[in-house]
Amino acid sequence: MDNILLMSLGSRGDVEPFLALGEYLQELGHEIAFCFPEQFQSISLQVSPSFYPMTPEFLALMTDPDVKQITGQIGSPLSRIRTMLKLLGNTAPIQHQLIRDQKKAVDHFKPDHIIFHIKCVYPIIAAIREGQKVQLLSPVPCLIHAVNEEPSIGFGAPKSPWWNKLTYKLGNQILIKQSILSYGNSVAKHLGIKPLHKKEVHDFLFNQLPVEYSIDQRLFPRPDEWPEHVQVTTFRERNKSKHWIPSKELEHFLKTHPNPLYLSFGSMINSKPQVVGADILAVSEKLNIPVLINKGWGGIEIEGTLPDHIFVVSDIPYDWLFKKVCAVVHHGGSGTTHSALRFQKKQLIIPHIGDQFLWSRLVQRAGYGPKGFPIKEWSRTKFQEALEVLLDQL
Repeated sequence: MDNILLMSLGSRGDVEPFLALGEYLQELGHEIAFCFPEQFQSISLQVSPSFYPMTPEFLALMTDPDVKQITGQIGSPLSRIRTMLKLLGNTAPIQHQLIRDQKKAVDHFKPDHIIFHIKCVYPIIAAIREGQKVQLLSPVPCLIHAVNEEPSIGFGAPKSPWWNKLTYKLGNQILIKQSILSYGNSVAKHLGIKPLHKKEVHDFLFNQLPVEYSIDQRLFPRPDEWPEHVQVTTFRERNKSKHWIPSKELEHFLKTHPNPLYLSFGSMINSKPQVVGADILAVSEKLNIPVLINKGWGGIEIEGTLPDHIFVVSDIPYDWLFKKVCAVVHHGGSGTTHSALRFQKKQLIIPHIGDQFLWSRLVQRAGYGPKGFPIKEWSRTKFQEALEVLLDQL
């Protein structure tokens, strides 16, 4: 059996697919280790005792006012672009430390195989310069390999096929130039590693690197034009409920209000969380539906005493909860989207940023929920109309 290092960088949604795969590989007898931001150590230890932390500064950026301006789409597009350019320069030391942390994990664990997220740069350096066996695992499509019907993540709504394809060339240029060549070569220089060149990185990413997109093919069938070393498999989820016990208050709420609506925006924020919270209370009362709300990181703020038909949680395992709800309203994270699909729950996606707009389109296209609307277009009327369509589909 092999030593396999699973390495991911990002939010909880970027980490969970790696935990689930690690749990599966461990059952097959492989020795598993994880390399994630330090904040995910406790949940990683639920699967394996071998954990190598990356600097917590990356995830801490989520609470930075400048980052909140971008993720919450606060201010004008021009102001957000200026902020993003400033962050690229200011965060370079953090990016360099992340790469050093990744190398430290590899040097200590000595893996036979690395399975990594595209945000992790060192596995690419190790594969090209040292012959390390690696595989890319992505819970999100439309990042590297072109799809005729969809643009690359971050380039807006679909347009003509030629434009959609062009966005992948533009996005991949940024990925290779900024993340791999700029950040990666800066660290490689100090480590005495021969710098990477654009041509060899491009050839490795598109012609050699095995890629698994862990996505349910009911939402995203594998494009026929993709090369054989790029596969779409399935979305994996670990058993999170075995590490969790519901409170008596939650059990009482679900007993007195069976099959409530579940609503969460996860780690996303927006420019008017108090308005969003007030609108949710008002619409749920008007439509006479119980709602279980996960306030997450601040995208929903509710003031005052809660009415009887509303219950608020801060964290809850979906494999326990989604058997007990009627439908799901959420921001469009890959994990929440697939969890709702797994339990055959209709879902309404209110996307905030990035791939969430893609999941909203895919869910509607596949018939698993109505068309959502961007959070920046939030209004009480719009939310009520979309929710009524969702409830009519039940």
